[in-house]
Amino acid sequence: MRKQIYFGVTFASAAVISVGITAAMMNAIQAKANMSSPVWVDHPNPLRIDQPSVPAKHELFSEDHAADVVAIEQVWTAYDFYHDSGNGTDMASLFTPDGVVQHLWNDGHGVFVADSGIVAPEDKGKRLTSDGKQLGSGCVVRGREEIAYYFGPKMGSKALAWPGHSHHMETSVAVKVSEDGQTAVMSSPDIIAGVNDKGEGHFTTGGKRVFFKKTSEGWEIAELYAIHDNPGPTQGCDVNGPIGMRH
Repeated sequence: MRKQIYFGVTFASAAVISVGITAAMMNAIQAKANMSSPVWVDHPNPLRIDQPSVPAKHELFSEDHAADVVAIEQVWTAYDFYHDSGNGTDMASLFTPDGVVQHLWNDGHGVFVADSGIVAPEDKGKRLTSDGKQLGSGCVVRGREEIAYYFGPKMGSKALAWPGHSHHMETSVAVKVSEDGQTAVMSSPDIIAGVNDKGEGHFTTGGKRVFFKKTSEGWEIAELYAIHDNPGPTQGCDVNGPIGMRH
């Protein structure tokens, strides 16, 4: 009887140790997976809108990867500078060769909807906001050549050495870098404000969601969501790219 009890205790101890080892192995495997997993996997993808989800603390921003976070913020500072100075060529250099820009409307309930661009005939009077405002049928810019054209000088003007009188300003920037340090997502509301030569001002709000990739050239933008709070059609592009370029 005593031998049986000892055998049972020994067996139970071995089982506990086995479970502990298995759990440790699973945790190690999961940790390794987390170390190598990117924060996004299918961008750039102009055919899909990656809808946001409610992010937990460590899904919204990184408390480590400080050097990467600073580098990404500097790339974004350059984006604003080049945008406001009409410098399409240098703007394009901030993107990967297959980089994508999508223009979206924030419906106010956390959903992104394709917007901006020319209204397609089949969408007239149909793609409307809840208060009856017409949405554009979409504006998608693909690749560095289109990006340079779209953000570049208009009507024969030249890129400015300093931003003009309209400014993009990010109100709060959150950067999440993947554990392997190869991808990142930046989320930020923004304000666009300016003044004309008569002192008349304009003001609008929106946001950016930006998917970054680390390349041999440093951090580059793989895909940019330009998010508008106030929707509406524009004539500069459609779902096939900038108007005026051959698609």
